[in-house]
Amino acid sequence: MNTALQLDKDLKLSEIFGDSDKAKALNYYSEAIGYYDGKIKIMWNEKKKTQGLLLYFSATGFKAWQNLGQLRGYDLSFTNLITFMVNKKARFTRLDVAIDVIDGNLTVNKLHEQLQNKKILILDSLKRVLSAKHQKFFGANKIITGITCGARSSDNFLRVYDKKIEQNKVNAPYFDLAQQSDSWIRIEGEFKHDAAHAILEDLNGKVQAEVSQKLIGYVVKRWLFTDSERKLIPLWQKLTDLANGAGTIPPLMPKFTDRLVQELKWFLVGGAAGVFYRVAQLFGEVGKADFLLFMFEYVAKPNQKNHYAIPSNMAQDLDLIRNQHPNIETINYYLNRTVSEIEKEKKANHTGQSND
Repeated sequence: MNTALQLDKDLKLSEIFGDSDKAKALNYYSEAIGYYDGKIKIMWNEKKKTQGLLLYFSATGFKAWQNLGQLRGYDLSFTNLITFMVNKKARFTRLDVAIDVIDGNLTVNKLHEQLQNKKILILDSLKRVLSAKHQKFFGANKIITGITCGARSSDNFLRVYDKKIEQNKVNAPYFDLAQQSDSWIRIEGEFKHDAAHAILEDLNGKVQAEVSQKLIGYVVKRWLFTDSERKLIPLWQKLTDLANGAGTIPPLMPKFTDRLVQELKWFLVGGAAGVFYRVAQLFGEVGKADFLLFMFEYVAKPNQKNHYAIPSNMAQDLDLIRNQHPNIETINYYLNRTVSEIEKEKKANHTGQSND
C-alpha cells in the first residue's frame, strides 16, 4: 500500500481525480485501488510482493489523466510516462495500439469478402501468408463487424472491427462522430509478453512524433494486408507511409536464438526424435547409420526429385537469422541450451516428454 500511495503521488492521481477507491484486482493481484470509476488502477499482491505493482490504464482513463492533468498544469504526456517507467525499471506487460480510419474506402464487411475470395491476403512479418485458421470473424444479423488474427495468448494479436456500429448508440462517448461518419473502422494491435517488454525500451527517449510513427509501425509491420500479388493494399500502404520506416523492434520479429532453440526443441521433443528412436529400436546401430546417411543425401540435392523440397519462406528465414546474429555460435551451444530448456520445462510440469 505504501508503494502504491507513492506511485499515486508521483503520477498526481489523487490531485487530479480525488481520493482513490478500493477496486477489483485483475490477474494474479489481490489488492487494488482505483481512480476515475476504475479506469485507472494500481494493483499488488500482499503475499507475492516480488510481482511488484501493476499500473493499469484503460484508453479512456489514460486520456482523462492526460487532459485533466493538463488543466492543472502538469505535462502528463505519453513520452513522459515512458521516461517515468524506464526510471522506475518498469516495463509494459500489455500495450494496445489503435488506429482509426474514418470514411475510408474499406469497410469490415468488404474486407471479410475479399479475404474469403483471396483478393486480400494477411501476411506476417516474414511475409508468410497467414492461413484461414488464424483468422476469426464475428458479427450480427449476417453482417461481419469484426475480424481477429492470431491467438489471444500470443505476443501479438490483431483486431479489425467496425467502430461506427460500436459507437452508434446514444450513450456512447463518440456517438456524434459515429453519426457524422460514413464508415469508421478500427485497426487494433495488442502486444504482450516479449513484444510489450521491448516496446518500452524502443520508445524511450523519443519525441511524440517519433512515438506516433513507431506505434503505427508496430501494427503495419507485424501484419501486412496485401492483394493476391502480395502488394500492399492502398490503406496499408498509406499507413506504412505514415509510419515512415519506424516501428521495427526485435520481439516483433522472431529472435534468432529463441527461434533456433524452438525449432531444435520441436525436433528433440516431438516427432523427429521419436522417428529416430524407432529406427534405432527396430534396426539397431546399422539402421541408425543408414538413416543418417539417407538424411545427408536427402537434403544435399534440394528441390530435385526424391529429395527435400525447400519451403517458400526458407530464404527469408535464413536471411533473418544471419542478420540478427552475424557472429553465429556453434550448433553445440544451441543443442546444449535446448536440452537445458527441455529439462527445466519437464521439471516445472512434472511430466515427461510430450507424445509424438
